Amino acid sequence: MSGNASVDATQYGGRVRSALRGFLTGLGGLAYAFVIWTAVFYAIQLSVGGMSGYGWVVLLLPAVVTAAVFAVVLVIARRRSTGALVLVLLAGLGLSAVFLLNTFSYVIRNLAALTGS
Repeated sequence: MSGNASVDATQYGGRVRSALRGFLTGLGGLAYAFVIWTAVFYAIQLSVGGMSGYGWVVLLLPAVVTAAVFAVVLVIARRRSTGALVLVLLAGLGLSAVFLLNTFSYVIRNLAALTGS
């Protein structure tokens, strides 16, 4: 009887860990989605006055880079512990946020070149 109880407890613990990892991955995915949404929103707001092809590339690059970073994070952290998953998610989110802010800074300084005026 005690052998069955330990197997059930192990399976239950694995399910809880899996659910926790899924929840944390989903929460991290929402944070990455917010960065992507911010980049797309900013591109749409600036495109009202007209945008060159170079401007579209520069403005949408943070969205593409953020999606790529999230994919790399999931690949790196898939066999790691939950703590490592959180750390890698936060590191990738920080990298994406810094890239987004640097791109915004570049756009603000070079708006005339991006709009074609």
